[in-house]
Amino acid sequence: MASVVFVNALQVNFDSVLTVEHSGMVNMFKSLEDSGLKGFLEGSGWVYEEAVLEFFTNAKILAGTIVSLVGARRIAITKDTLIEVFELTSEGITNFLTIPKETALEIRRHFSGSDEPFKAPNKKRDMPIEFRLLHDIVAKALCTKAGSFDQVTSETLDLMIAITAGLKVNWAQILFQVLLNMVQTLNDNLRVSPFRSVPTAYSEGESGRIGEAEFPESTNKSVSTNLY
Repeated sequence: MASVVFVNALQVNFDSVLTVEHSGMVNMFKSLEDSGLKGFLEGSGWVYEEAVLEFFTNAKILAGTIVSLVGARRIAITKDTLIEVFELTSEGITNFLTIPKETALEIRRHFSGSDEPFKAPNKKRDMPIEFRLLHDIVAKALCTKAGSFDQVTSETLDLMIAITAGLKVNWAQILFQVLLNMVQTLNDNLRVSPFRSVPTAYSEGESGRIGEAEFPESTNKSVSTNLY
């Protein structure tokens, strides 16, 4: 079965990025840490592209469980798997339409850096630099987006608002649903973008780390933005 695979090998080094001499960056990464996504974003496991492709090619959904075969190993992934491996929160909102309008407007003003709320779809270039980076992290790590990261979609904007506002989010449910959708998409013979850190795939080499390479010259700390 032919498919197009996008492997997201993004990792955030919170120990490094939280010492950056840029208050906006620090606040943004602190909101990510406090959101309950720390274990997911700083996971040390990297992916073998061939193993991920094999996993998703063989994956099926049986009674709400994702089952697959990688080599001779049988794999089963449930929502509880994500909770255990990445320490994801299992309580909180899953519908972003429930975010209070006043809260959303306030955060969108932060995103625009002005009194005019940021609207989606729109170009991220209109955002302060810390929110442009937040967008790329959300788009790649949470939405499994591939290709250009210039456009801010409603999906990524909702996630960014929830994170920045410090809302309690049921990340286990949301990210497991992402996995389910990708498996279903592959089963429907459509384009698929595999999840970056399924607990069945392991690492080799370095790619996409945040916290170990030069960021803007205006800061004296190192932040890698190898988002690709």
